Amino acid sequence: MSRSYVLNNRYPIPTVLLWLLASWAISLAAFTGLGLIVWMIWGEPDHNLLDAFPGFVSVLFGIWGFYTGIGAMLLWIAMWVYWAVVERTSSRVRFGWFLVLLFGMYYGALIYAVLLWQKGAIKAVTESPASSSARSS
Repeated sequence: MSRSYVLNNRYPIPTVLLWLLASWAISLAAFTGLGLIVWMIWGEPDHNLLDAFPGFVSVLFGIWGFYTGIGAMLLWIAMWVYWAVVERTSSRVRFGWFLVLLFGMYYGALIYAVLLWQKGAIKAVTESPASSSARSS
């Protein structure tokens, strides 16, 4: 039984792309949440907080930050592509999302992606074994 994903019941998207977009969105949200928690607890420190952790933890945070930064940029680009190619709502809604993506940057793209997933723009289509065997013969 194979599973594929479609965007707006029309555009097939590769599974790897869906997993990458989801991981970038989750990573951006988690990294931002962790940063806000640290900021609320310690405020603005007068020293580097990473110095308080062992070296391997600093390396892991650095790798996670790199992945999050690259992922945030690619998520932003992907949401612009979605807005330009796929989004077919009213002019006011499109203009609103244009402003959110333009001024919200990565967090605007994160909000847009989360709302698209909630709205059901991305759906899994599961093929039954009988239909896939009938197609292959």
